[in-house]
Amino acid sequence: MAYQIAIFFVVEDTWHYWTHRALHWGPLYKKIHKIHHTYSAPFGLAAEYASPIEVMILGMGTVGTPILWCAITGNLHILTMYIWIVLRLFQAIDAHSGYEFPWSLHHFLPFWAGADHHDVHHERFIGNYSSSFRWWDYLLDTESGPEAAKKRRERKLAKESKKIQ
Repeated sequence: MAYQIAIFFVVEDTWHYWTHRALHWGPLYKKIHKIHHTYSAPFGLAAEYASPIEVMILGMGTVGTPILWCAITGNLHILTMYIWIVLRLFQAIDAHSGYEFPWSLHHFLPFWAGADHHDVHHERFIGNYSSSFRWWDYLLDTESGPEAAKKRRERKLAKESKKIQ
C-alpha cells in the first residue's frame, strides 16, 4: 500500500504540475483558474475553492492515477484508494494552510513543496506549480520567490562572466 501511494503522489504531482501550469495560461486562467486565486493569502479551505472545471481537470490526476495503476497492474485495494484520497486532500489543505507545521513533510523531505512553496505561488500568481514535490519547478526553472530569483541572478552573472573570459 505504501509504495502504491508513493507512486500515486509522484504521478499525480506530474499531472498537477503540467495542468496547473496550463491553467495559468491567459484564457484558461481568466475563465477557469482565476477563481482559485481569489485569495492571495490562502487558508486550508482555499485548497478546494475552485471552478468545477478546474476540480475536474486536477481531480483527474488524483482519481485517475489509481485507476490507471489498477488498469495496468490489476492490483488496487479499495482501502488504498481511500487512504490515497485522504492523504492527497490533507496535502492540498496543508499546502494552502499558510503554516509550516512542525509535522509538515517539508521538514523531513527537502523536495516536498509544503505551505511556504505554495504561499509564494498565491502571492505572485506565477511559478511554483507543483502540488507535492519541488522537482518539476526546479527542473523547469519555474520556482518563484526571493531565493529562486537570487539563484537565477547568480546563474546569469556566472554565464555572463564566462562569455567575457
